[in-house]
Amino acid sequence: MSDAPQPVMRRNSTTAVSANKLLAAELEKLSFEERERVYEDVHGVSDAIQETPELIANCLEQLNHEIDSIKNKDAYKQARLQSPSLLTNQEYRLAFLRSTLFNTNKAALHLVQYSAYKMEFMGTEQPAKHQIALEDLGPVATRILKFGSFQVLPNRDSKGRAVVVFSPSVLEPVMDAYEDPVPMMVKAIWYSMSTLSEDEETQKMGVVCVLNMSGVSERHKKHHRELLWRLTVIGQFLPLRVGCLHCCCTSSSDFTSALLSIVASAANPIVRVRTRIHNGSHTECLYKLVSFGIPIEEFPFTADGGVQLTNHAEWMGKRRKKEAYLRKYPPIEGAVDLPSNNDVLWGRKNHIYRHPGNRILRELVESYDDEYNRLSRDGKTKLADRIVSVVQGLCGRFLKLDKESGMWVVVPDSEAREKVTHRFRRNREWALKRGGCRHSIKPIVARSTDRDRKRPRMMFNGS
Repeated sequence: MSDAPQPVMRRNSTTAVSANKLLAAELEKLSFEERERVYEDVHGVSDAIQETPELIANCLEQLNHEIDSIKNKDAYKQARLQSPSLLTNQEYRLAFLRSTLFNTNKAALHLVQYSAYKMEFMGTEQPAKHQIALEDLGPVATRILKFGSFQVLPNRDSKGRAVVVFSPSVLEPVMDAYEDPVPMMVKAIWYSMSTLSEDEETQKMGVVCVLNMSGVSERHKKHHRELLWRLTVIGQFLPLRVGCLHCCCTSSSDFTSALLSIVASAANPIVRVRTRIHNGSHTECLYKLVSFGIPIEEFPFTADGGVQLTNHAEWMGKRRKKEAYLRKYPPIEGAVDLPSNNDVLWGRKNHIYRHPGNRILRELVESYDDEYNRLSRDGKTKLADRIVSVVQGLCGRFLKLDKESGMWVVVPDSEAREKVTHRFRRNREWALKRGGCRHSIKPIVARSTDRDRKRPRMMFNGS
């Protein structure tokens, strides 16, 4: 029988050891095969587990036995009494199995501990709810969430993993305003991370975390230390698999080094060996992230310490719509929160234009441009249908944002075909404007709001 670890929020003496030494010591313990696995996870080239009905059924049965063998699970028992159907729900349990690569022992511990932390931060009624809603956060945590210190990027990395970014310095005004703000900060960030576990592809592919250490002030060292410690400890029990943790440092001060040591010492060995520390200027750190396939075009934190809130505000708006919709109606079949890299999206925003699936469609249309212009009307329709089939053959979907639910939903093939023909028409219009240059592609123009103009940022051409 095993004991589930209980919530402990005290830092230990290992924080005095440098982060690099901790990482190096952990890597030395690994075999050659284990190091190869870490390298593949960090760079996103590891193969996803092939989920078969037999594997899922066997692991779910074994998970039941592992949970039964855990002694200390009071929060789990309370949650099961409040909502017995939830904790036995197959999709709920699958999220924990996927986060541990179907290690049933770890999945059982994480599931039980997740309920314990949920009770600690959200109250005694929350363990029964799988997903924390915005209305559960309260006014203070909701205001903290609006600061945008923790954001989910609108596009995945080059390997299809969700990307989350966190900048502690953005929360320093909150640290000035409240005597003990850390619990509310943890609550807000816990909510943001939990939303990712709703997405099946994110469960399978994992997430990449970026910790932006620029601008942290030693004046708030107590709050910074406690916040990073708590987030690192509780984050490892969420039903999410961290493929890599990138720590970007624009300062080499002793205080920044001490904060990195806290993160390294609090992380479990699996995350610790997948941590990469990047030193240099803001631009240098961004280029290092690019080498790992992270889309920096939408990176929200600027060199001068500012934060871009456009995408974050849109994300919060989608969350409100989704939660309100699901309180009234059942989930929409096939709807997703974060599209995959092969999906083609409707919309005019910059991050949609740069989305990999939209780029694939533009390249396909361009390759058939000459043929399309020579075809009859029926022939053009058949060619558009063929391109739709090619995208679908790449496991891509044609998605449109549903205004009522705030989720991306699959459109009928007829609308997908219209999307393709519209792309052909736009190519023709641009070619005429450019004096017949048929294969010209519209340049990316960074649209900025009044808020953005106050905080200039570097824009990268994603085409």
